[in-house]
Amino acid sequence: MKKKVYNYPAGYSFVQTVFKSNRFIDNPVNFMMDSIGKFGNTYSASLGLKKKILITQNADFISYVLKDNQKNYKKSPLATERAVQLFGNGLLFSNGEYWREQRRLIQPAFHKEKLSGLYENIIKTIKAFLTQFSTGEHIDIYPLVHEVSFNILLNSLFDISLKPAHVKELNSAFSELQHFLIKDINQPIKRLLYPLNGAKKIHLNKAKRIREIFKEIIQERKNKEGHYTDLLDMLLHSKYEDTGTYMTEEQITDELLILIFAGHETTANTLSWLLYLLAENETVLKKLTSSFHGNVYDSLNNDYLKATINEGMRLYPAAWMTERIAIADDVFDGINFAKGTIIIPFFFGLHRDKNLWVDADTFNPDRFLKDNSLVKVKHYFPFGAGPRMCIGNNFAMAEMCFFLYEFLKVFSINATGVAVEMKPLITLRPKKVVLNVQRLA
Repeated sequence: MKKKVYNYPAGYSFVQTVFKSNRFIDNPVNFMMDSIGKFGNTYSASLGLKKKILITQNADFISYVLKDNQKNYKKSPLATERAVQLFGNGLLFSNGEYWREQRRLIQPAFHKEKLSGLYENIIKTIKAFLTQFSTGEHIDIYPLVHEVSFNILLNSLFDISLKPAHVKELNSAFSELQHFLIKDINQPIKRLLYPLNGAKKIHLNKAKRIREIFKEIIQERKNKEGHYTDLLDMLLHSKYEDTGTYMTEEQITDELLILIFAGHETTANTLSWLLYLLAENETVLKKLTSSFHGNVYDSLNNDYLKATINEGMRLYPAAWMTERIAIADDVFDGINFAKGTIIIPFFFGLHRDKNLWVDADTFNPDRFLKDNSLVKVKHYFPFGAGPRMCIGNNFAMAEMCFFLYEFLKVFSINATGVAVEMKPLITLRPKKVVLNVQRLA
């Protein structure tokens, strides 16, 4: 039998991949940008004698993998097998027919008309939090924005007053679990120490505790009568089309975990980057605040506000990359690769590609006003693409519109000269966002 011959683009050999792994772990975004500058917009890396990774910021290749030929690709076990142990088999990490069933079941809850029932609660949460928002010189706003985003999502999931101790416990546990997961994936050698240091057991117990809190809330809701305008109510009453049955308690818990895991940090990151960008660009900030008319609900139709958010997501996409694995051999534009090849669409690099964007590194919301088609071009992926596009994109946009409107009506912000460092974990975090924040008279 003739051996198959594959044609991979230039890149790193297995030995080079091993020796450069520390640099990648230290700053994966910069490493990938440098590698694309060296090899071109698609390059390879070797995980062994046969296992290959393709990292790409080629818009056509990304569209091919995520949309055009998406049936030949699934989430890779590289991340999902470890993530499922901590966060359950929800939408973000499931594959195949089970994923398709869950997506069809949950998608209607995130249509714009359904989400409008949550708006009042989102705005109420934002306003309440802003009354205690720290002001003064050199304020690190990231933990504050992270906290309000977490509270917004919790209050949208559960239309009840959660115990403050539970809120604090959940916030801390989610942050710690994400840190553990990214280290577990990027530094697998450390797994050898788990039997000695108990790290895996400690974090599995944290995940178990989160599930216990959620199950208590679910049971409490099932024992009550009445109508609730929250996402839990939508999940509890969603039926599978073919059987007419409801999700089990375990399935609902899985999806709640994923909604918080995927929802609160991505929005918190984007809002923090946006406030930093606005503080650094006074002209844009003045133009944005001058565009605010009417009430907070009108912000959903504010074209300049939406353009500002889109530009922020272009420069600092919360989902800075994603991954897929080829189910069967495939070919794209002369690249012939084997089943099992992992594809990394590198959104951060694509969003700053100087061949696709004018003044690619400049914060310029006007580009989205002058060309409305930019939000739909195949080189812009703020929420991913294809069937696995972020299910909460409408929720996130509404939350960001409301937050920026309410925040900038109450506070003035100024740059401090402190540069913000990127912290690329599963999402693109800023390490610190240090601004001068003053309450308006």
